[in-house]
Amino acid sequence: MLMSCRDESLNPLPGWEPALHGFVIFDGVAPAANAKTRNQPYITDYARNFPLKAQDAATATVPFKIRWVSLDNKLTASKVDVYLEMIEYYQDADGNDKQSSLGNKLVKSISAPAGNRQWNSFTISGTEAFNLFKDATVKYDKTNAVKVFANPANKRPTGQWFNGSEDFVVTFVLTTSDGLVFKKFNEDSICGDPTDISEASANCRLYFDVK
Repeated sequence: MLMSCRDESLNPLPGWEPALHGFVIFDGVAPAANAKTRNQPYITDYARNFPLKAQDAATATVPFKIRWVSLDNKLTASKVDVYLEMIEYYQDADGNDKQSSLGNKLVKSISAPAGNRQWNSFTISGTEAFNLFKDATVKYDKTNAVKVFANPANKRPTGQWFNGSEDFVVTFVLTTSDGLVFKKFNEDSICGDPTDISEASANCRLYFDVK
């Protein structure tokens, strides 16, 4: 008779630990008609935007909803922080198309999020976005830092903050009741999980723009 044993302390592979993931979508955007067969059951990019007109920019809002998911019900989210990134598109001195991130800024904190797989609604307004990035600068000529909203090569009329030369990206950070923080997710899997919405759909970011 042959017998063997296994010393788990020598196992080079760590055991799986519980985790959370999240899913943020535009509120008011209905599921696709073929939601059961397409990879992403909800339209998740550019389905909403800030209006281009100056008189609307200050009061316009984009509605969202976000939820956290614990597949094994071992963790509970105690806070959801929502971040907004602004990407500026421009041409450099040589006429090359360029883009520059103006940073990732905290725009909303949900301090008492609803339970597992339950939606939390929030909005982001044009005013909030402008205030987050009003002092941001870009070195358009590679040398001199210029405030984005005062760039003479991309003039914005008085009161008109956005003119369509920018994109916005929503991301999020999940904090659990026992202090764990989930802010970086697997780009090759969880950020594009095709699982149906009733199960565990996940993403990592959501894009919207100005039209």
